[in-house]
Amino acid sequence: MSINWEKIRVEEWPTLETMTFLDAACVSFAPQRTVRALKDFADFTARQDEANSSAHHIAMDHLRDKAYDEARKLLNADPEEIAIVESTSHGLNIAATSLPLEDGDNIITANLEFIQVALPWCAMRQTKNIDIRVLKTENNQFHASDFEKLCDDRTKIIVISSVEWCNGWKMDLKSIGELCQKRGIYLVVDAVQQMGVSDMDTKSFHVDIMTAGGHKWLNSPFGAGVLYINKKTLPKIQPAFWGYLNTEVPEGGWGAYWENPAAPPVNDWKFIRTARRFEIGGTSNYPGAIALGETLELVNEIGVKNIEKKILELSTYCMDEIEKIGGTIITHRDENHRAGIVIARLYDDLVKDREVLKKLHARKIFIAQRFTDYVGGFRISCQYFNLHKDIDAMITGMKEIIAEIGCRPDYKNK
Repeated sequence: MSINWEKIRVEEWPTLETMTFLDAACVSFAPQRTVRALKDFADFTARQDEANSSAHHIAMDHLRDKAYDEARKLLNADPEEIAIVESTSHGLNIAATSLPLEDGDNIITANLEFIQVALPWCAMRQTKNIDIRVLKTENNQFHASDFEKLCDDRTKIIVISSVEWCNGWKMDLKSIGELCQKRGIYLVVDAVQQMGVSDMDTKSFHVDIMTAGGHKWLNSPFGAGVLYINKKTLPKIQPAFWGYLNTEVPEGGWGAYWENPAAPPVNDWKFIRTARRFEIGGTSNYPGAIALGETLELVNEIGVKNIEKKILELSTYCMDEIEKIGGTIITHRDENHRAGIVIARLYDDLVKDREVLKKLHARKIFIAQRFTDYVGGFRISCQYFNLHKDIDAMITGMKEIIAEIGCRPDYKNK
């Protein structure tokens, strides 16, 4: 399938012609189709097309349907496995408050994680005697065998990012999932740095709970993201909060229920047995869900495998060009273990690297700088709307700044 990437960029992201933007791993821009959908929704909220207000409210609920369906397609998931959450943090908190842990249990994470990944369990230590074990490896790469060395009979959860935010390492979720299945451990995955840019077919690997906010690689910065809960895990866990929209729809629908004189306020409610049971279950973020549906649809139209191929090619080009000017690549080059993030350093002196970053931003060349546990550097995001000319503009800017600083790059991998 031949994809006209430049046409997609011009039609959906015209703002990219005003800058060099390589920072989708921080927060990305919405495509124009999403902007149009939100304008339409704004108009919708200022009128009533339905027979009455109750029907209008129900119609708003159904405007979220596209997001569920497109997320299901993207992840090759079953309909009951998909929910919409506010953010990655929201999804991780659902995992932390739903998965069973007792005093003496432990969870395992990695030393390069973004702070939110383990944060809910860190807070849990104030009220529960649990241990958080942190995997650290000499080469900052993580394999199932590394995690297994930290496991014992009290290990209940492994919680990780699918792609590490500060070195770009992509986990082998298949082998880690197999480890978790073998040992009866829940696997929780923060997929915010991968979902939407590489294939995450949930039928090809095991994960119990996986979540991703929409504001990064899904190009939907409106406060809505995806939550996946494995259908085999659903019966084992319970939500920490409840809403009426998480119950089974009454006979005749909610409109008829609200008009029923005998409707009780207290009842033995029957709750749905799907991932949506873990949503708030009340009035939701309609704009966020509508926007998410549009951006997910765009990913599915292009095809995530086509996107993955484009991003790997572009990120390889990025690494090659950085090395040509004397830079050092932190990200592992193995295509099986990277996605769209490229981490690089120029100078051993961080003051100089920060000067480079500041001067790039002044030139409207936007990359980031990220570290965890002394690992990181410049973070360049190679999104599917990026072109070779973006990398070329960044490299030209770096070369000019190197000349201004007056010394060649000298950072070497430690």
